[in-house]
Amino acid sequence: MKNYLNLKTIIGLALICIGLLLPPHIKINNVDNNNIAILNIDKPTETILSIVAPISSVVTDPTDRAKLAIFNQDFANRVKNYDADTQQINDLYSIAASEFFGSSLDNKYKNLDVLLVELIKTCCSGEDNHKLIQEEKDKLSSHFMGLAWSLIQKK
Repeated sequence: MKNYLNLKTIIGLALICIGLLLPPHIKINNVDNNNIAILNIDKPTETILSIVAPISSVVTDPTDRAKLAIFNQDFANRVKNYDADTQQINDLYSIAASEFFGSSLDNKYKNLDVLLVELIKTCCSGEDNHKLIQEEKDKLSSHFMGLAWSLIQKK
C-alpha cells in the first residue's frame, strides 16, 4: 500500500513539474487604454476642422469633451432627417442639450453656446428663418460630426 501512495505522489509531482515547465498556451494581450476610440468617426476635411476648432478648444475637461462628442455625433446622424426650419433646429439642439447635460455645462465654458449657434448659422443660408433644404441639413451633419471628431482627439 505504501508503494501505491508513493506512486500517486510521484505522478502528481511529475504533472505539476511538467505544467510549470511547459510554455503557457494562453496568450494575454496588453490593451493600450490611451488608444481606444470612444466613437468611430471619419476624419473631417481641413475646412470643417478649421471651423470647429474654436469650439473644440473651448472645452477642456476630458469627460465633457467625450459627452459632447457623443451628443454631437448623435445630432449629426439625426439632423439629416429632420423636417425643420433654422429656428427649430436651434431650439431642438438647445433643448436636447439641456436634457442630456442638465446644468453641468451652464457657464462652465465661456462662449460655448454662442459658438454653437454660430456653427448652426454657418451651415444655414442667410440670417432669416427658413425651412432647411437637404444641402443645409447635410452641411449641418458634416460640421457637427466634425465637431464630434475634434472633441475626441487628445489635446
